[in-house]
Amino acid sequence: MTDHPAPRVNRTEHFYRVGAPSLFWEMTVCQCLGRRGSPYQAALVEPAPYGALVARYLARVTGRRRWGSVVEIGGGYGTLMEAFLHEARPASVTMVDLSPRFLAEQQEALTGRGGCRFVEADAVEFLGRLAGAVDLVIANENLGDLPTVTGLRRDGVLRAAAGALDPPDPLTAEVARVVRRYGLDLSGAPDTFAFNLGAVELVEALAGRARVAFLVEHSCDVVLPEPYGFLPLELGDGYPRRVALKDHDEYTIRFAVLEAVARGLGFRVHRFHLAEAIGLRSDEGIRFMARTGATSSETAQVVHELCAHVAEYQGMILTREV
Repeated sequence: MTDHPAPRVNRTEHFYRVGAPSLFWEMTVCQCLGRRGSPYQAALVEPAPYGALVARYLARVTGRRRWGSVVEIGGGYGTLMEAFLHEARPASVTMVDLSPRFLAEQQEALTGRGGCRFVEADAVEFLGRLAGAVDLVIANENLGDLPTVTGLRRDGVLRAAAGALDPPDPLTAEVARVVRRYGLDLSGAPDTFAFNLGAVELVEALAGRARVAFLVEHSCDVVLPEPYGFLPLELGDGYPRRVALKDHDEYTIRFAVLEAVARGLGFRVHRFHLAEAIGLRSDEGIRFMARTGATSSETAQVVHELCAHVAEYQGMILTREV
């Protein structure tokens, strides 16, 4: 029998608690579209800051244009919330972040906005301490930062889920618990795979704590909806892959797992591609720039960059009566 390394957990807490000098080396949709007049907004049907686009998409899906209590998890520079506040005018906002560096940035960005508070905390622990439910939780482009178990053996997880592996290592046992509880299908998983355990735990923490949740991240199981089949997309095996970034690694998200977990917890799930939420253009001009990478102008270059980036992004809006 071949010995395999034990599964391990990829973590990013240390990077954000004591490091994270900047996010500007990492391309994010939020920062690209962050403020009015960004050149990246040339790719949109109706140019607007990202936070406003999120508010408008939430309004279309949920019918709500105004919110009471809103929590944003890992809000970076406060860019999303700055525009969201202007568009949706929530009664109160709580910014929850592991990073004191980014909480300071958020405070500066949201200075003068009444009803904002800033909490340095782990998101799952924070949600677990809430005395009641909040109207909306936003976790934008950061699910991949949450703990991901790597090096799992498919057969080991399946045997543990069926109660046949004794004793499993602790990580295999924990993932097997999730697989068993939510009836997850691992039949198509590679022999060795990664599992977004931290993202699952976040969805579990939302149950009973959020009436609505908005989640967006790089996805490993993307399906391009019409009319966005032209977006450049390299499909892998459909399971989380490592994304090497400055001083830390993240992992793409398998949304099929998060959707199954959310439905198992009683959430109604609206799954979407980010191109739909931001209103990405689909005319022949943008199709040409997305396909060819034509960079004859600054506009063509930034549109191509945004299309290539957005292609991997999926999201979910979860709703649940509390």
